[in-house]
Formats: sequence, C-alpha cells, structure tokens
Amino acid sequence: MFRFFRGLRSDAISYGRVVRYLLYALGEIALVVIGILIALYINDRRDFRADRKQEVTYLREFHKDLEGNLAELDRVIEKSGLATRACDSIIAFSRRAPEDISNEQLLELQLEVMGYTKHMTLEGTIEDLQGSGKLAVIRNDSIRRAMATWQADMSLLREVEEDGKRSFENYLDYLNDQFPFYERYPDMELFKTTLLKQMLYLNRVSERAITTDYLHEIYLDVKPQWEMLRQTVDGEIKRLEKTGF
Repeated sequence: MFRFFRGLRSDAISYGRVVRYLLYALGEIALVVIGILIALYINDRRDFRADRKQEVTYLREFHKDLEGNLAELDRVIEKSGLATRACDSIIAFSRRAPEDISNEQLLELQLEVMGYTKHMTLEGTIEDLQGSGKLAVIRNDSIRRAMATWQADMSLLREVEEDGKRSFENYLDYLNDQFPFYERYPDMELFKTTLLKQMLYLNRVSERAITTDYLHEIYLDVKPQWEMLRQTVDGEIKRLEKTGF
C-alpha cells in the first residue's frame, strides 16, 4: 500500500516538472515571437519613413517640373496665339484692296505666321519613377494616376504639334520656292499683289491657320489640368511635411 502511494507521489512530481518545462518552453517561444514581431515592426516603420521621405522628394521634383511646364505652356500659348491671329489677319486683308495694306504691316504678320512652336516638356521625374518601378511610392491616387498616364495624355498634343510642324515646313518650302523672303529687302509688293493670292488659293495660309488654332486650343485645355495637378501635388507635400512622414 505504501509503495503504491510513493509511486503516485513520484508520478505527480514528474508531471509537475513536465508542466513547468512546458510553461518555460512556451514562455521562450512567446519571447522569440514577440521579439520577431517587434523587429518586423521596427523594420516596417523604418521602411515606411524611408518611402515617405522618397515620396516627398519625388513630389517636390515633380512640382518643379510642373512649374516649368506651366511657364513653358504660357510661352507656346502666346506663340501659337500670335500665329493664329496673324493668319486670320492676312486672310481678312486679302479681301481688301492691296493698297490698303502697308508693306510693313504685312511683313510683320508674315513673320508671325511663320512662327512654329513646340512645348519643351520637363518629364525627368516621371521618367525616373516609371523607369525605376517606384511609382507605387506615390500614395495619392490622383497624382499617381496622372504620372502613370502622362505620356498617353500627351500623345494628342504631340500629334498636333507634328501637324503644325508639317504645315510650317510646307509653308516655308513654298516661300523658298516662290519668294526671296529672307533677303534683306524682300519684295513685299510682289508678295502683296501676286503671291498672297496664290497662297490663299493653294490654302497655304488656311492650313497654317487651322493647325495653329487647333494647337492653341489644346494648349489652353491643358493649362487648367496642369494647374490643378500642381495644386494637388503642393497640398500633398504640405500634408506629408505636417505629419512628419
């Protein structure tokens, strides 16, 4: 009988040791898991802050690009507007008597008609983001979408600019063949009485008017879109700087 109770006590002691060991092992595992989770959290926070610093840097550079693009847009809007108005004026003058048009005025208009322009777009930041595959670092949906579709959105503008270039080259080729326009003293009487009628008949001026006017309208349409995007980028920069990333 006593031997039976001694066996039970021995088993209880062994069981208690197993329980204590299991609790100790579980504690060790819990500490390791907690340590891993803390390390992962610290790494995630470090990566998050690094991404936010990079995001702010890209946004600042993109904001500078937009500022430059808007300034360049003002230039080409003025240039294409002058060319369009000059074409319209020459067409209107052609309906009047030649003596009512001064040579100086006609020459000035002719020089404006010759104006060809192209928007020299700053795209370094977008090309960097797309080329490096880091576009996802930009968290603002509207900004990221504008960057991702920038080239596609510019395709129509580039096509119309190419049309404007072709019409300019055709116009220039015609003048080079028919009129010594780049001599020091061009014969404006010949231009006024003979060549102007031929050019209008061949739609040379009308072609320039159509292409430059279309390009001018596209430039005007793009401007408010870029201004709104610039405001959005500026607001996002200020928000990130205020929150400390």
